[in-house]
Amino acid sequence: MRQYPLILLLLCYSLSLVAQANNDRFIQLKMDLEDYAIENPKIEKLIDISITGTLKEFALAFSRETKVNLTIDPTIDKQIVTNFSDTKPKDILLHLCRFYELDLTFSGSIIGLVPFDAPEQPFLSKEIKITFNSYNNKLELDLKEDTLDFVVKKISELTEKNIITTPASSGIKVSGFVGSTDFENALEQMAKRNNLSVQQNNKGYYVIDKATKAVPGNPQGNASKANNRKNTRGAKKGTAIQPAVAGLDISLIEGVQGPKQLKITAESAPLSAVIKAAAEKVGASYFLMTEAADPVSFQMEGVNFEEFLSKALLGSPYAFKNDNNLYLIGNNTEGSLKESKVIQLQHRSVSELAQYIPTEMSKGVQVMEFIQLNALILSGASGPMQEVESFIREIDKSVPVVMIELLIIDVQDTKEFRAGVEAGVTTEPVPSGGSLFPSVDFTFSSSAINDLLSTLAGNGIVNLGQVKPNFYATLQAVEDNGFAKVRSKPRLSTLNGVEASLSLGETRYYLNERTTLQGNQNPISLQDRRYEAVNADFSIRIVPVVSGDEYVTLEIEVNQSDFIGQVQNNAPPPQVNRTFNSNIRILNQEMIVLGGLESKSVEESGTGVPFLSRIPIIKWFFSKRRRARSKSKLLVFVRPSIIY
Repeated sequence: MRQYPLILLLLCYSLSLVAQANNDRFIQLKMDLEDYAIENPKIEKLIDISITGTLKEFALAFSRETKVNLTIDPTIDKQIVTNFSDTKPKDILLHLCRFYELDLTFSGSIIGLVPFDAPEQPFLSKEIKITFNSYNNKLELDLKEDTLDFVVKKISELTEKNIITTPASSGIKVSGFVGSTDFENALEQMAKRNNLSVQQNNKGYYVIDKATKAVPGNPQGNASKANNRKNTRGAKKGTAIQPAVAGLDISLIEGVQGPKQLKITAESAPLSAVIKAAAEKVGASYFLMTEAADPVSFQMEGVNFEEFLSKALLGSPYAFKNDNNLYLIGNNTEGSLKESKVIQLQHRSVSELAQYIPTEMSKGVQVMEFIQLNALILSGASGPMQEVESFIREIDKSVPVVMIELLIIDVQDTKEFRAGVEAGVTTEPVPSGGSLFPSVDFTFSSSAINDLLSTLAGNGIVNLGQVKPNFYATLQAVEDNGFAKVRSKPRLSTLNGVEASLSLGETRYYLNERTTLQGNQNPISLQDRRYEAVNADFSIRIVPVVSGDEYVTLEIEVNQSDFIGQVQNNAPPPQVNRTFNSNIRILNQEMIVLGGLESKSVEESGTGVPFLSRIPIIKWFFSKRRRARSKSKLLVFVRPSIIY
């Protein structure tokens, strides 16, 4: 019973492989019919045909209607029912091949309809290691005895490019490692490693076939036909060509990307001679537009021809361009060597990125920002442009986001004490009144005081006489306490190295009056009244910098201003300002507290009768005193969190 799910899984997988093979077959049939239509346009004209009968009867009617020579295999004996209207003959043939398991053969202007013999599909027993980066069109292959059909299928799925194999190459086992490189170059390196060839037809399909063997009189096989337009042909495989140039030694070694890896040692050898010898060694086609006689000295090992050119021409006035495997080499000012490329960034914003490219590196390369695609457009010679591209890839890294949690606590503690006796004479009699609890602030009228004096005199204690009707006396003993705790918990988020700020404030207004006189003999007084604004703010500015060891360096600046004291008429409110700067380094998600923003104030004032106001005990009857104390403390807790 346990084997049934496995058998079902294998069956489903086999069916998917058969479907993929059929899809590739119909793509090839469609291409063959399109090639046939070039010489026989009758197969493109729309026709109407309807028949119920055998395939042989259909072939006869089809030939009469289209004037296309169609033969049918005698072994085919199938009944069909067709009804086509305004349909191209080539589409009708594809339909028959798809639904009746047929195949087409071509012999000049004759099309043969034959039974389809489906090849055996090999079973894929392991994962094929292929990766593709759609941003930079880089393909990487790590093949070990993998079936070519499955390799092509996975490459097509990843790259969304049409790649097909010929029947001669179907089922071949392929191996080899190709590092991350351009799609076409990777495909060509894989083919060379396994004695295959890759060609792109006029429809844009990549066709993989077995490499054509060399024949007498044509040592390059079919490939030489495509290279007839090139001015230089490479040597045959296995031919040892040793350039007769002093100070130059070139050999081929076995590298990770195949056997054609160069090992070059040059000592004051002419650059053009080194390029010619390297091209002949690997069989590369080139066109030297400018004779470069500059002597060069270097040593390279394990590089292909394109990597050799990139490094050899680095920093020189020469550049190269790969034009369909023909290397054009010349002065970097040549217009034919210039090309353009779009580099789309994957991890960071393109905004203002161009200013970070070193000036010497970007010399001769035009760099433009394309905000809509988050990409840079490079235009210039291939060599300098590759150097700029390599630098951009190096700095295109994920920029961490830092979330900063703040806990702001502002504590204010105030105490005020007022006590004393105040007496005087007013223009009008003052009634008795005030509070006795919880604070004493009571005013005695003249009648209340006279009643008290009469009582004292009647009891024989002391006779002080009477006070005037407008006399009053105030007794005060008041203590005020205040405690305020303000707490806020904002959160800020910013990119690594970018400032984050927060500001909270209060605005007060005061009246500003100004009087001006206009005129000399009869001056006119003009009064200007305007309300002015005064702000008291709390602001914090934080710049986080993330290190590689998960530590965060914080540059912190805190500013706080508060309104204090009594506001006087037509004067700005008094303020106190507190500021501090700090640079700290803490671990990710650890919390620190920033203190020290603390202020204290003590105020004492009093009025009284000279000399009597300083005598202990009785001074409270001859003076009025005020004592105030306030304390303010600000605490800021900071905790950064790194988000990738």
